Amino acid sequence: MSQTIRKFLKKNNQEHTRYIALIGDAMVDIYHKVSVNRISPEFPMPIMLTDPELHGSATYKPGGVANIAFGLRHFNATSELFSFSDPLLDQVLAQNNLFGNSSISLQGYNGRVPVKHRYLDGHIQVVRWDEESRNYGLTDEQLKKFQKKMQSLMLRDSSCYRHAVLSDYNKGFFSGDENWIQYLPDSYTIVDPKAAPLSRWRGCEVFKPNYKEAVKLSGGLMNCDSQARYFKKELGCEAVLITCGGDGVKGFWRDEKIDFCPESKVKVLSVVGAGDTFCAGLALAVSHNFTGQEAVEIAYEFGSQYVQHDLNRPITPAELSKDKIVEPEDLAKRDYKLVFTNGCFDILHDGHLNTLRFAKSKGDKLVVALNSDASIKRLKGEDRPIKKLEQRANLMAAFEFVDFVVSFDEDTPQEVLEKIRPDVLVKGSQYELGKIVGADIVKEVYRAPMVDGVSTTALIGR
Repeated sequence: MSQTIRKFLKKNNQEHTRYIALIGDAMVDIYHKVSVNRISPEFPMPIMLTDPELHGSATYKPGGVANIAFGLRHFNATSELFSFSDPLLDQVLAQNNLFGNSSISLQGYNGRVPVKHRYLDGHIQVVRWDEESRNYGLTDEQLKKFQKKMQSLMLRDSSCYRHAVLSDYNKGFFSGDENWIQYLPDSYTIVDPKAAPLSRWRGCEVFKPNYKEAVKLSGGLMNCDSQARYFKKELGCEAVLITCGGDGVKGFWRDEKIDFCPESKVKVLSVVGAGDTFCAGLALAVSHNFTGQEAVEIAYEFGSQYVQHDLNRPITPAELSKDKIVEPEDLAKRDYKLVFTNGCFDILHDGHLNTLRFAKSKGDKLVVALNSDASIKRLKGEDRPIKKLEQRANLMAAFEFVDFVVSFDEDTPQEVLEKIRPDVLVKGSQYELGKIVGADIVKEVYRAPMVDGVSTTALIGR
């Protein structure tokens, strides 16, 4: 894990909650699982089979600016959504525990938020079908009325939110050429643009188009440096960040040039909402007073981890750690079934591997808690450990079936268990169920089968 990411996670755990306003076009993403095994004989198009018993029901997720709120849900942040809404969006937000909402309902105006139906065979999106009307189905007069209401809410609440993200998907929320930054006089503003005119964003602090948007909004300029200079002149902003997909981020931050390139490529499952997640990470990093270079690294890592998931699954703090070695607090907020096991793991043997594989089979992700060197000395004697904590942690993290590694200095893992609150606890079958530390606070407890004749003590003795 880089020092920047480690520092960010520490601030996320220790500093007070960040309050961030999220403003713009909210949508609903509906994921349908299908099977495709042949092409239509009438037209060159895939034939999709939908079978509720085989594929399950559709999955509903927040989209657009609501996806930024979704991306912040596992971090120490409170967001408020300023958008248009309808009953479907309200339902999806409630299902995903996103309750901070200053939205104006379209109900009664025959308006609807855009809905994107995504049909997937495995991780491949076969078809996308969008349900939407120009300007949410509102008349020009109704839209203007709604915009005035929203601007009034923004002005009223600007002092409550030191940071704000304005996310334009060109669905109508920001329709017109009025400047929206003026309605956030007390907020540090980050703009994720989609369409002209640029006058909407004059005076913003950070302007973040992707490369394709930068070409269009700059009038056809192809060079990132030229694009950045153009936007700075037009907007008077302090930073321009042009995201270039897997190639990194280019632009400037105040007088500092930004030319960030990732160290390695990642396996991409879905890019849907990657820009939203970048904005979520950027807003959090800025709120913690990171430098421009650091904020870009943090935001990019948010997006990099996100694209390795599908179905708009938001990342968790622990997933930002590339080396898998995390703090217990990083695992406290999550949306997966977490299995916990612990031990010295001084000299790894078949019995350890058997326990680890057994533990991983009981949930989605596995965290292994290692006794510190001092803890092992107290438990095993002055000749132990054979390997220092750093060596044991790196070796444990190298296993594919181990997702996270933490350490603890106490004689038992009770304290670290209380911080993590895992869903499943696994220990070896040599431990009596009633004597397993943490069995009283973890719902599922399992005893892994032992491998006869194998132990660390026996190996050391031999």
